[in-house]
Amino acid sequence: MNLVSTIMQFLAPAIINKMASSLGLNQGLAGKAIAAALPAILAALTGAASRSGGASLLSNVLAKQDPGLLGNFANMLGGSGQKALVDNGSSALSSLLGGSSTNAIAGAVGKFSGLDSNQSGSLLGMLAPVVMGQLAQTQKSSGLDANGLMNLLNGQKSNIAAAMPAGFSNLLAGSGVLDSIASNLKSAAPVQHATAPEGPSLFKWLFPLAAALAAAYLLSGYLGSHAPNTATAPTTPAAVTTAPPAAPEPAATAPATTAPATTAPAITAMPVDMSMQVAKALGSLTMSLGGIKDEATAKA
Repeated sequence: MNLVSTIMQFLAPAIINKMASSLGLNQGLAGKAIAAALPAILAALTGAASRSGGASLLSNVLAKQDPGLLGNFANMLGGSGQKALVDNGSSALSSLLGGSSTNAIAGAVGKFSGLDSNQSGSLLGMLAPVVMGQLAQTQKSSGLDANGLMNLLNGQKSNIAAAMPAGFSNLLAGSGVLDSIASNLKSAAPVQHATAPEGPSLFKWLFPLAAALAAAYLLSGYLGSHAPNTATAPTTPAAVTTAPPAAPEPAATAPATTAPATTAPAITAMPVDMSMQVAKALGSLTMSLGGIKDEATAKA
């Protein structure tokens, strides 16, 4: 069982939208705030249950939860029962976590999602009955006593840590709210960043090679576009030098027209040959880039 997933399934888009509307928020902001607040509340409750007498206190609070609250939750939003819902939820959190921890969660959620203090506090008050209602149902259906409830929460630590949005835990550093899942958060960190160092190192070598590839491509295009101009430039001098012998006899003018044709291949041969060389180099460089898998092959 994954408590975070179970509660998030209950908080369907329609319910989140209604929660957002009742607080004057758009659905995107409300969803971001809920994604951070939910694992934070569960982490804080897990820590509270692990303290001396904490599991019994939590069990007593859950026993007082209205068993029909989850079924009526959506109807209470935006209606006359919303204020009582929020007030009771905030009071229950404060009694279990203490005012400082509850305020720390509200402040971190506000900074993370962009909510003001009133909005984030009201959101926690709405979420608390949902979290406790689900815990109460699970405790009852599984026949758990206080110690069983504590064991249930301890078994959820990895799920709670995995649900924590990136960067959000930093906003709760030093508050003690996440102490119960601190080791789970640390063990997850190397997995998230295992491949990070390879990217910059590899790109450090790929960028110069890509620049060389682009330069070769531009050079090839430049030579190709200027080849006709170099071929036609010498035709005027050739025609002038052959013109005097052709003047006495009209028939002698025929060779003058062929003179540029015979010299043109010799003039264009160099640009064409260079273009072919560049094309070959371009193909070789492309194959080399395709074989790069890491820094070692990039250097080679």
